[in-house]
Amino acid sequence: MLLEFKVENYLSFKEKASLSMLSSSSATSKKESLDAVIDAGKYKILSSAAIYGANASGKSNFLSAIKFVNNFIFSPVKTSEPAKEIKINNFKFNSVCDTQPSTFEMTFLIRSLKYHDSINDVVFRYGFQIDKEKILSEWLFARFTSQESKLFTRVNDEIIIGEKFIEGKQVYKATGKIAKTTLFLSLVDYIKGENAIITNRVIDWFSRLIDLSTIADYNLYRITSHIMEEAEMKKKIIRAFCSADICIEDIIIKEESFDQKHSNENIKIESEERGSEKLLTITPKSYHKKYNAEMKVIGEEELDFDKKESAGSKKFFAIIGPILDALRFGLVIIIDEIDARLHPSLCEELIGLFNSKKTNKNNAQLIFATHNTLIMHKKMLRRDQIYFVEKNKYGESEIYSLLDYKKVRSDASYDKDYLLGKYGAVPSLGNFQSLVTGA
Repeated sequence: MLLEFKVENYLSFKEKASLSMLSSSSATSKKESLDAVIDAGKYKILSSAAIYGANASGKSNFLSAIKFVNNFIFSPVKTSEPAKEIKINNFKFNSVCDTQPSTFEMTFLIRSLKYHDSINDVVFRYGFQIDKEKILSEWLFARFTSQESKLFTRVNDEIIIGEKFIEGKQVYKATGKIAKTTLFLSLVDYIKGENAIITNRVIDWFSRLIDLSTIADYNLYRITSHIMEEAEMKKKIIRAFCSADICIEDIIIKEESFDQKHSNENIKIESEERGSEKLLTITPKSYHKKYNAEMKVIGEEELDFDKKESAGSKKFFAIIGPILDALRFGLVIIIDEIDARLHPSLCEELIGLFNSKKTNKNNAQLIFATHNTLIMHKKMLRRDQIYFVEKNKYGESEIYSLLDYKKVRSDASYDKDYLLGKYGAVPSLGNFQSLVTGA
């Protein structure tokens, strides 16, 4: 489970920005639900977090930073080949940042990690600093007990290994030197694989962090289509369409290859990040009941899902599979603009699946950006689940929690107060009428 994410000097975030998924005792009252709090021993962890803010405030940039960490960890490991330039987007609106590294750090809890002769819940803190040319520093710490232990720290290509990180010692001794654009964590996983007890579980945790910010995804339907290969999951997904009041009787999936040379830039970037040489496009076909003049069912009508179904149906298909999988396996899901193209009531139902102990039995987490203020109420979101992103006149974004406003009562109308500007993170709109009237 994710406990905290920090980023600095990336896209619109010039200064350090952080989001915590640890619940706050000051947001725990009779009026704020405990259903959204996961009890993990001494840790109380939130099952979801919502990020609000004006257009172009930096909400997507913050979620993009999480995705960048994952993509960088899983990028192809370079051992002997010349290292390519790291495609990092630092803060562009201040010259000081041009020579400063971008920093990322993730703190997370891994349950029931077997280490030596004991099985414990372990908190890891992993991060790195990079510029376009190289990895300047990298670190991994762990709390096997109440005290944090250093597993390894890195400065350029010099690595110091802690006593408990035996697999790291073995790899560093064997390789001697590490490529300047290759993460040591990724190298240990590449060389040792499942034989690396700690690294394997850490890498597995990152593989269970799924970004559904579909704007940059080369194939919106891929994850759900893969999940539908299980007959039982396909039934659930079709039932989900029915529950969403979208009348589709069946969906059939076809795969076709296509030439990357004719792909758009997003597809090429996504392909390079994944190390893919061949891409397949998913072509779903949807089936609807067909009636006669007496309104009796006489068969089914096949439609090209991508061309004939609504934008809302396509968005729902893209996210419903990963959401059900997250709840089934306890994954962390990131969704930018979760409310886009979905009815507010449907959006609320999907978020509610994570905030209910009845439906979220495996401790899945959802982090999403939204403009939907209808869900900004105490029955849906606690104060420690609500975050805001605001950008100043210098183009710098900051993220902060509703809890930062100490005088906000648990029975306050969060949505109304937010729209009134009491928490910031709302657009400062000009006189649009003058554009038409000329006044």
